This record gives sequence, structure tokens and C-alpha cells, in this order.
Amino acid sequence: MKRAGGKPHVQAGCEKAHCTRFHGHASYTRAVVSRTTKRTINGIIRRALSKIKVPETVSSVYGLVDGAQDDKVVPLLKAEGNDWRCLYGADLPRALAAVAPYLVALASHYPFAGYFARDGRGNNWGVMLRSDASIDDLAEHFASMIRARLPEGREVLFRFYDPRVLRAYLPTCSAEELDQVFGPVDSFLIEQGDGNWKVYRREEGRLVTREPAWDRWID
Repeated sequence: MKRAGGKPHVQAGCEKAHCTRFHGHASYTRAVVSRTTKRTINGIIRRALSKIKVPETVSSVYGLVDGAQDDKVVPLLKAEGNDWRCLYGADLPRALAAVAPYLVALASHYPFAGYFARDGRGNNWGVMLRSDASIDDLAEHFASMIRARLPEGREVLFRFYDPRVLRAYLPTCSAEELDQVFGPVDSFLIEQGDGNWKVYRREEGRLVTREPAWDRWID
């Protein structure tokens, strides 16, 4: 049937159904496109993230050095080109600075590294350690350990930077004490009485020792 004017007549119900089907199809199409677009974007993001190389944390080699062990230690340490921190602090009287403990960077490009390797061996100059902490953070950590309190309450100087002291003390430590000593340190490398060296690490709350892989201790 046609209306006057020649235009086709569509019943109201049919027109509504047609519009509903059209809008429903459009909504479905948009939903499909939206899901497809989302999956595509997610895939692009995943591929991009997979190509990002997160650098491994790089640790450095340091030495805890005892100035009291040899008159040569402090002059060599303070020579130009070295990076060091005194664990007793700055602006010390000369006599005290000459026997103080120091933290020093031992990467191979520092002059003191060669002296430590050549002259320190067998002379109890100190111990080596690896850590990804900065030299200032390490110095703060070790400076906090300079004094220790005995069970009876007396305070004494804790010479942990002497290899003879540290290698005897670490095996006696509880898990809590190991945490206090190691702090940001990954491992210590300590010379033994027979001239060999041993690595000391804290693993799952206990102390483990092993032979050193020397390539890890040469920066």
C-alpha cells in the first residue's frame, strides 16, 4: 500500500524493528572493533615491553682497609686518583687519621687497587667486598659498626676491617647479626691464615663460604 504522494508506507512496528536491528548491528560492530583494537594495542605494548632491556644491577669491588697495619697504607690511599672514605669521619688529627679504618674503591683503574693486591696480601691490610650500594652509603653502614657493646654493657672498638677479626666473627653470628654486618654488602672476600682467600655470603639467614671466582673480584 502507498500513501498519498507516492511514498511507501511502512508500518510503525516494522520501522522500529528495522531501526533496532540496525542499531544493534552498529553496536555489535563497534564492540568488535573496540575489542580488536584493544587486543592490537595490547599486543603492540607487549612486544614493545619485551624489547626493553632492563640493565642488571652492577656491583662494585671495595676494600675495608686498616691504616694501623702498615705506615704505607694511608699515604698510598690518599694519593691522587683514589676514591676513599674514612670511617672515623673527616677533619681528624693527623695521628688518628694515620691509624683509622677506610673504605676504598678497588676497581682496577684506581692506583690503590694495585698496592692492595701486591703489598696487602699476607699483611692483614683489610678485606674486600662487593656491593651495588654507593661508596657513601657503604661508608655510613660501616661507620655505624665501629663501636660494639659487649654483653656486660661495656662499649669497645670493633675491628671488623681486620681480616683476622672478621673471619673469626662471622661464623658465630645469628641471622640477625649477619643482617647487621652485611647490610648492603653482597659478599666479603677475606684472606685466610694460610694465605688463601674465601668468599663469605649471607644466604637465607645463614653464612655460606666458598672459593672465590676471581673474575668477579676484578673490575
